[in-house]
Amino acid sequence: MYQVLARKWRPQSLDDLVGQQHVTRTLRNAVEAGRLAHAFVFAGIRGTGKTTVARILAKCLNCERGPTASPCNECASCREITGGRSIDVLELDAASRTGVNDIRELQEVVSFAPVRDRYKVLILDEAHMLSKSAVNALLKTIEEPPPRVVFILATTEIHRILPTILSRCQVFEFRRISPREVSGLLRKVCDAEGIRVSDATVERIARAGEGSVRDSLSILERVLAFCGDEIGDEDARLVLGGVRTEALADLTRSMADRDAAGMLRVLDGVVEEGHDLVHFWNETVSVLRDLLLARVLPGREDLLTRSAEETASLEQASRGLSREDLTRAFHIVADLEPALRSSSQPRFLFEAALVRLASLGAVRPIEEMLADLEAGGTRDPEPTRSSPTPAAASEKKKADPLSAPGPAGSDASRFLEAVRRDRPMLGAALDQAAAVEVASGSIRISFPAAREVMRRVTEREENLSFLRSCAEAVLGAGFDVRVGSSDAAGAEGRGAPAPPRPSAPSTPSGDESPPSPSRPPAGADRQDLLDRARSEPGVRKLLSEFGARVVEIRPLEETPSTLVPPDSVATEDPA
Repeated sequence: MYQVLARKWRPQSLDDLVGQQHVTRTLRNAVEAGRLAHAFVFAGIRGTGKTTVARILAKCLNCERGPTASPCNECASCREITGGRSIDVLELDAASRTGVNDIRELQEVVSFAPVRDRYKVLILDEAHMLSKSAVNALLKTIEEPPPRVVFILATTEIHRILPTILSRCQVFEFRRISPREVSGLLRKVCDAEGIRVSDATVERIARAGEGSVRDSLSILERVLAFCGDEIGDEDARLVLGGVRTEALADLTRSMADRDAAGMLRVLDGVVEEGHDLVHFWNETVSVLRDLLLARVLPGREDLLTRSAEETASLEQASRGLSREDLTRAFHIVADLEPALRSSSQPRFLFEAALVRLASLGAVRPIEEMLADLEAGGTRDPEPTRSSPTPAAASEKKKADPLSAPGPAGSDASRFLEAVRRDRPMLGAALDQAAAVEVASGSIRISFPAAREVMRRVTEREENLSFLRSCAEAVLGAGFDVRVGSSDAAGAEGRGAPAPPRPSAPSTPSGDESPPSPSRPPAGADRQDLLDRARSEPGVRKLLSEFGARVVEIRPLEETPSTLVPPDSVATEDPA
């Protein structure tokens, strides 16, 4: 008579058990040391070996060669326990026999000594289904059982077992089996059964089992019924209803490109293929989770749920997504599950979530942003980051290109190095100068018109005082520092004075905010100041990375402590 794979390949010893080393090692040591408890609770999801281990433990206790951690599986006691015929090993389905009378009958049975074996073993499957009165009747028996009696309670919902029961038992929590461990078992089964199947399909079946060995073997049985002994990858995908890796890679690539239309096309293709959207949601969450782990824990492929080939394809598609982008995408998709399961229009919800993902702006860690600003805003973003928003790209087109001055001569180089070492921000300002010249006992620093703001910062009295002391320390006494403009019409010496304050405000055009009494006049002068502010490196970095826009300009003498006042930059919500 044909026997299904889940029963045929049921473990018959502790060594055969997959993925529960913490359970097998503890029970093995307890049996060998003779320190066996009288009551156990085996908890875990379906198909992880709870009832199987209960039967193996019964064989360990009652084997003719035992008690032993390695039962022979040949003696009468072992064979009867394997076949479910032992009169001293009783299995009770607590899901169908939940009443107090059933427990009272059980109490009568355990009051007698074992008929033939060393121990009378009582296995209560789905113990959480017992009624309250039945649990109360069982409580005293578990606390003080007759000699040579062992209780084993198996449950998939340990939170429904009363604490008074748990406190009287040794509790073992059976963990979900990893896809890699299940894949190894499935490969072993397929080789022994003469089944030809690719590793990719074996791994897909293992993932479909969701950590349950029994479910994975049952799924393999279903695929065999469709394909026969030679399983093709495409045939297996049709049976399992899995989403093609190419579709998941296209979805990830469109997400990285902020391409809502591309993501919606992928979703439409998935629906056309007949996939359930909850299943597609599960695949999407799994992909985002694997990509996150690959970024956070490189080299730990054992934690991922997909093959190395699939993971490499998905990582290639996600190059435009930072770790922060993946985190936000994961939370948006994960939060979709409850509504997706209960909605009469799940596709609409999925489409809205994908459009929202496409609307999210790129994210970089604030530590990197601050480091860039402190360095003068000259470092380019990482190549894996997403493209800036259209507003930021427009601002970049307006700004002049950055260029660091190339001071000739070792004296100027040593002077600049000293400034950068002691005052990095001031050194970054000097990097924007057109020329730094050392000649005739003086240092002349010239700024172009586009760097007028940097000139004003440099020529502040406290900054000039520091530069003079720095020149004296590096180049010797007697050196003066002069700051000016590199333009022919620019002022010499201390530079041109600040623009005069307006006598009356005027309303700007476009999307700029209305001026306050302290703002410069509207028109060409104000536009010139806006252009200068947008070309300043720190402001350019804010405009590029945060999608901000300049809404107000104030003369430096009104804000002596900061280059751009905090209320002068507005950040647009990238979403």
